Amino acid sequence: MTRWIAATAARALVLGVLWVVLAGWDADYALYGVVGVGLATACSLALLPPRGQVRVATWPRRAWHTVVLLAWFAGKSAAGGADVAARALRRPVAVDPAVVRAPVRLPEGHARQLALLMMNLMPGSMVQRVLPGEGEMGAGAEGGAEGVAAPENAVVGPDRAAGPTVELHTLAVSLKPAEQWEQLQRRVGAALGEELAGLEPHAT
Repeated sequence: MTRWIAATAARALVLGVLWVVLAGWDADYALYGVVGVGLATACSLALLPPRGQVRVATWPRRAWHTVVLLAWFAGKSAAGGADVAARALRRPVAVDPAVVRAPVRLPEGHARQLALLMMNLMPGSMVQRVLPGEGEMGAGAEGGAEGVAAPENAVVGPDRAAGPTVELHTLAVSLKPAEQWEQLQRRVGAALGEELAGLEPHAT
């Protein structure tokens, strides 16, 4: 029961902040937000039930990491939006589209899906697809646009790595989408209590 209560609260908080970021803070639409967040939380719990046992002592720390994640996401979104707007106003337009490959360190499940979703919501870069690592079967397009071809002029990163990789379509390599993706995975992992592959375990 504890893990369900904790999972419901954490997911409702994340979805509520996403609603505010996307729809704005308007009292006239508050009822729609409450209903929408409630339904989205219920769907999330039905499709991805909480796994394992949750220690109550870990939740103050994870709640703090959730707040930090949301603040970081809001700041990055605002900065990214301003950067994209500035690039669009320059003449010539200051964009040089590329696809950057970066490692996926979060395990399969709701934490990885949340990170992919949040990456797509930040201006300047988007998830194109997730590629399997060496020895893994299939080449699905988890969290991205399946069948989207990479630009011919720039593909940055290895063709195949030991673990899964994500293709990030970006307006410019200077936006450092791989670094942003790495930071996002760390923060989502800390908030949801997931260990990242290839990194030292974080304290929970």
